[in-house]
Amino acid sequence: MDRQPVLVATKGPLEGARFPVGSDGITIGRDPDCVVVLDDANVSRFHARLVFHNAAIWVQDAGSRNGVFLNEKRVVRHKQFGPGDELVVGDHAFTLELDPLQQDPSLTGAPVPRPTEPSQASRLVWVGVVAALAAVAMWAALR
Repeated sequence: MDRQPVLVATKGPLEGARFPVGSDGITIGRDPDCVVVLDDANVSRFHARLVFHNAAIWVQDAGSRNGVFLNEKRVVRHKQFGPGDELVVGDHAFTLELDPLQQDPSLTGAPVPRPTEPSQASRLVWVGVVAALAAVAMWAALR
């Protein structure tokens, strides 16, 4: 992919904030370990996640009580999220934009950031992603 997907807050206290969606995806919720932390009583600790899979961004409800909505429809399992779509979590709205990829800093002589250890939330997200993908594969095999 020659463009970087970016989650952009369009409504709520984070309006204008931009969150690049990397290969680890993004977690959304009230918990401080989430990438997008929403201080909102209508948002669960781990409310939703964005997953980067097969060159597409997918939205998953992480078992929230109040739901996740994509283009005014509740996300039941997972839905593909593309530019121009509106994602609503609690009183917050987001859209997806595709930004040009930045040049590799190692080619410019700038210091290259060292990778950090994945957080517990990231590990839990991947466990959920693997379980969801396995369930989808089993469902497809049974059809």
